[in-house]
Amino acid sequence: MTEENTFLYSIGRNIAKLRRKKGLSQLDVCAEIKMEKPNLSSIENGRQNVTSLTLLKIAKAIGVEVKEFFEI
Repeated sequence: MTEENTFLYSIGRNIAKLRRKKGLSQLDVCAEIKMEKPNLSSIENGRQNVTSLTLLKIAKAIGVEVKEFFEI
């Protein structure tokens, strides 16, 4: 796995972990931010490079700060 792939995977795993911790499904978040579920799934699995604005939308929908996605 390249450094870039590892980075995306780490962010995605943190998004998924925080989402589950808040008791939210992918569908819950997708409905809130008007995103298709396969796109969120790709982000959470590190297959899609997410924009900073999308990170902000996801963070607001989950109820966390964007910086939490980058914490190890």
